[in-house]
Amino acid sequence: MSGNRAVSVVDGASIVVRNLAGASVVRIIGDVDLAVAGPLRTTLESALAAHPWIIVDLRRADAVDSVGLGVLLAARQAATRAGGDLVLAAASPFFHSVMRAARVGTALPAFDTVPQAMTYVWRSRAVG
Repeated sequence: MSGNRAVSVVDGASIVVRNLAGASVVRIIGDVDLAVAGPLRTTLESALAAHPWIIVDLRRADAVDSVGLGVLLAARQAATRAGGDLVLAAASPFFHSVMRAARVGTALPAFDTVPQAMTYVWRSRAVG
């Protein structure tokens, strides 16, 4: 993967992947739910094959359900096994409330902005 790649999903939702130095940024536009679980899983697997560090940009994500959270949690486990991590950026208060309700509020590192997440990733890569 290089540059941006948009993957149409369902009902106007899309996933955009951008490679940066040592990390992939995966932007989800629309719902993070059962309808996008398969394409999201495939996209995260491809991103992980390129880099073990993934930033999931949720600034334009809408609804989230347990299936969507499950995909993100599984991708984080795969990333940590590969020596990296998966972190969230710009998740809405609603997204955080769903994570807390599902009792996974601290299972995914979360940052207010993509630049904050990038700083975390680059610092972690330098230490690791």
